[in-house]
Amino acid sequence: MKNRILFLFIFVFVSLFPAILSAQVAVTGKITGVVTDSSGSAVPNAKVTVKSTALMAPRTINTGSDGGYLFDLLPPGTYEVTVSAAGFKTSDETGISINAGFTATVNAKLQVGEVTQTIQVESEPVVDVQNVQTSTTFDQSLLQDIPSGRDPWSTVAQVPGATISTVDVGGNQSYQQSTMQVHGSTPGEQVFSFNGLDLNWPGANGGYTQFYTDHDSFDEFQVVSDNAPASVAIGGVYMNMVTKSGSNQWHGQGAAYYASAGFEAGAKSPIFNGLPVKAASPIYHDRDTTVGAGGPILKDRIWIFGSYRRYDLSEDVLSIQTPTGAPGVDIDHQTNTALRLDWQANSKNKIGFVWLYNEQNRFNRRDTSFNLVSPEASWVQIEPAYILEGLWTTQITNNLLADFRFGYNKEVFPLNYAPGTPPTAINAQDVTLSTETGAAPYAFVNAAWVRKFSAAVSYYKGGWGGTHNLKAGFEIGSALNPYVYTMNQGIQEQFNGGPTHPLDVLVYNAPLTVKTYMNDASLFVQDAWTIKRSLTLNLGVRYDRFTTHFPAQSIAQSPFWPSVFPAQQFAASGNIADWNNVSPRLGAAWDLGGHGTQVVRASYGRYYLMEGTQLGEAVNPVGLSFVEYSWNGAVNANGVPTGFLGSTPIAKSGGSFTHIDPNLSRPYSDEVSASYERETWHDLRVGVAYYFRHKGNLLGELNTAVPTSDYSPITVLNGQPIVNGLTGKPLTLFSQTAALGQASFLVTNIPQLDTNRYDGVEFTATKRLSHNFMLLAGFTIQRQNGVFGNGGADEALSDNFNDPNLNINRQNNVLNMDATYVFKVDGTYNLPWKFTSSVNFQHYTGFPVRPTEAFSGPELAQTTETVALLPAGQVRYPSVNLLNIRIAREFLIRDRFRIEPIVDLFNVTNAQTVVSENFAFGSAYLAPSNTVNPFLARIGLKVSF
Repeated sequence: MKNRILFLFIFVFVSLFPAILSAQVAVTGKITGVVTDSSGSAVPNAKVTVKSTALMAPRTINTGSDGGYLFDLLPPGTYEVTVSAAGFKTSDETGISINAGFTATVNAKLQVGEVTQTIQVESEPVVDVQNVQTSTTFDQSLLQDIPSGRDPWSTVAQVPGATISTVDVGGNQSYQQSTMQVHGSTPGEQVFSFNGLDLNWPGANGGYTQFYTDHDSFDEFQVVSDNAPASVAIGGVYMNMVTKSGSNQWHGQGAAYYASAGFEAGAKSPIFNGLPVKAASPIYHDRDTTVGAGGPILKDRIWIFGSYRRYDLSEDVLSIQTPTGAPGVDIDHQTNTALRLDWQANSKNKIGFVWLYNEQNRFNRRDTSFNLVSPEASWVQIEPAYILEGLWTTQITNNLLADFRFGYNKEVFPLNYAPGTPPTAINAQDVTLSTETGAAPYAFVNAAWVRKFSAAVSYYKGGWGGTHNLKAGFEIGSALNPYVYTMNQGIQEQFNGGPTHPLDVLVYNAPLTVKTYMNDASLFVQDAWTIKRSLTLNLGVRYDRFTTHFPAQSIAQSPFWPSVFPAQQFAASGNIADWNNVSPRLGAAWDLGGHGTQVVRASYGRYYLMEGTQLGEAVNPVGLSFVEYSWNGAVNANGVPTGFLGSTPIAKSGGSFTHIDPNLSRPYSDEVSASYERETWHDLRVGVAYYFRHKGNLLGELNTAVPTSDYSPITVLNGQPIVNGLTGKPLTLFSQTAALGQASFLVTNIPQLDTNRYDGVEFTATKRLSHNFMLLAGFTIQRQNGVFGNGGADEALSDNFNDPNLNINRQNNVLNMDATYVFKVDGTYNLPWKFTSSVNFQHYTGFPVRPTEAFSGPELAQTTETVALLPAGQVRYPSVNLLNIRIAREFLIRDRFRIEPIVDLFNVTNAQTVVSENFAFGSAYLAPSNTVNPFLARIGLKVSF
């Protein structure tokens, strides 16, 4: 009764503050079970103890009246469970592996005898028969032994069903984060969680990071992809990175990896219009060195861990040429420092402190909006960032535990003009050739920060119609995302097929400083209710609150275009979005046969899509805005475009011309799944699952100043019939007949987008490293169809659904990074004489693309329109097959030191598949600009103790 009252008190306490609350993901696991005698009757009050090198001190509890017990908040590691009771022999089960989010069911059947007699059992539960979430855990074997790039994106690329926007060969994509999706999630719906706290960069939709990680500083890397519990906010790619800690023995590792142009096959030039075209980004050199160690400051009381990484990557960009004809370069440099201190204050309380520091320096960063960005148009990025975390777990009673976490993420992200760029140099973009020259688009500094605090309680109780593991928790978050913009001459030029075909100019309101804030909070309650030891109901509900706003701000008169952008003052906005949402998370796991070896799962969950500061930035009047004018190519003596002021603008964009629908609803996705999983041979588990996802309330823009009725159809342009360049069929465009150049964009929910759906079937096989081999494999068959949003990633905040030109071929698209077939295999096999071999194979059906064409002529009152020639999916990139292999041998010295030389072979088949093409119809249509990098060998050396 006392425990029940205490739990209810805590639950009521956190429930009183829903306006400031959110939630956290598990960085620990559980061991649960039932203790019975030989007849199957429950043994109450049995003493159960868990021990592990991951624990500073053993933990002990007593079974309840039903014989049940639960150990929660167990750090990842290998555990031993000892059960003793008067009149019975002691049961001792070892080899129980716990990963973050995993619940191991360890039932003990006691035999009559003296308590001093011990029965030892080697136990390794591999099927989680209580949880319904779909997750992939990369333990040290998967993190260290699989040949891949050493970054979060290369790791997620190995997850069954996940697709990412880049193909990595030996780390060549580590310098630039990739966009990820899984089982129909929105691209960019991804969380970079450090020790259970979401510390993403707050900009855009909130789904990206500015912190590049040290692969070797992680103890585990867990990816939650589907059926997440109420403690997890999103239904996309949730990456939970658990930092290593010390232990009661000093341990450490040093590693060095090296590759160079001499280790790489030559780049094959793809053929375009019968001629070879330079593509790919072959490595000039790749050096990756790390060192880390941890151990006791005070045994069983204070542990410390520290690590350092330096990573240097230099590549030739063959599709770009310098004025001397040499290939463009991409030079990158990364360093990481990690420090962690853990303190067992007493038998009930453990406190941890984590400091992570990162510098990500790129000397030739390119605008990803264009395929071909010349060296003078690239940016210089010198970016420091750090994360501070505090962690506290406390055992209030045997059955009641609490977990508190605090995190702060600070970064300074600058993009500066290339060295030597004169202030008169102007950015020039070609929308048909997909080129960018002259100068970078702009320069800016983004000094953002994020704060998070979370707390959760876990309570175990038997006898309420079964056993219950109740959890309740909250998280409070706030963030600032500011930008300081400058732009040469405050203008950009656009062309349509070469310098002799000027298209328009974009006049901007830079220089400026803009600030946008966001606050998010949530509360969750969930229960894992196990009925009759075989059926577990996962019942959860989550409350989310999100707000965004900007403060009072001002913008100075444009020094370049004062008549277009005069000085202005703006009041504080108040809450631009103020959302309060409740989402159910319901699931059931049925332990078939009650032996913990096979399970049937079913679940339903609603997941509200991630939001960062993008909504606030979309309507922030101080944000970067432009006015677009037609232009005939005239320039003055300094090369600055002239002759367009005084003419009627053809388009406007930015917060000055945008507002939010006051009835805007938060976008969401509903996911339903069903699966079957079972243990087969030893610890090999296989499974099959079906996933369905539907999205609702997706966002888009309407230019309310120009309704659809203000457009008239035309079939002739430049005196000639308009023809679809790909199909050869007549094409109807629409000329704006009224309100030319007027803009009043409304961000609102677009009902057409709510038809989007995903269906997928997935087969998996997973095995931990034992009996000389390890396996992670998945085969996914899927399809994602619906209405295309020109802003990408399902939503369309840079679209205009009132423009009938943009609605051409909008229906019946294959969406996002849909790959019809995805097949992945990670595996390790221990060969004789202490050699090991590992393989990493990935197959993707090529992603769908949407060919476009830019039309211009006097019959179009707005001068130019870019339209889709085909729905996405009728044209795809080629399918990708990537095979990586590792050979290594371990040498043991003095039974303590291990030395392991490594040879990694990436893209063994040397399949240099085209992964970037120009899909703007014209002279460069289908011109390749990048391929999968050629075969690469990398050598490495690891030393551990």
